Amino acid sequence: MKMLSSIMVTFFLVLSILSISQSALAYGSYRSSYGDGSNGFLLQLDGIYYFTTEGGNPPNNANTTVTRQLIDGLFGYHFNLFFLGANYSYDAIVTAPTNSTTTTDSFRAYGGDLGLMTENVYLLFTYYFNSYGTVNGGKPGAGAVTDFNNGTGYQITLGYNFDVGSGFGVGPSLAYKSLTYSSFSSGASTSFTYTTLVPEVNIRYTF
Repeated sequence: MKMLSSIMVTFFLVLSILSISQSALAYGSYRSSYGDGSNGFLLQLDGIYYFTTEGGNPPNNANTTVTRQLIDGLFGYHFNLFFLGANYSYDAIVTAPTNSTTTTDSFRAYGGDLGLMTENVYLLFTYYFNSYGTVNGGKPGAGAVTDFNNGTGYQITLGYNFDVGSGFGVGPSLAYKSLTYSSFSSGASTSFTYTTLVPEVNIRYTF
């Protein structure tokens, strides 16, 4: 429920900022450095880190801490209103029970980006052509860890970036990601799909 609330707040914040930007454009007060013919390189990191505690009344009902670590690294070139680049994504969910072994579900993906980008607003489509994941990493016991290979997928990111000077910017974004894996370490042939919708904070440097 907390995660859903965070997603909704970020989503409505982005929509509000978009509305304000479009209103400013209508009155001629908005100027896009990316939309006036300028070109340049861009390095951007989008990510989120948070943790929650579930359960209670230990030791009979032990607490469990769940930590989410996500980062998307983006590098590319923007020209006019378009952006072309490459993306690396790392997404990990760490589950740490008070009286048991900590386990990690992690997903890594590499891909290419194509999108629209003004001075502030951006909409990116990422195609992940290579991805692999590990579920229950760190858990003891034969067959406890499952490795996912031969993964592909996509991501759609809507965001806003505030210029803070000297080529740097920060802002909120909302990303939907879907990764599908065709092979497991166990030899199973049934595919597995990992999907997530998360709010992120972006830090950008243009040069």
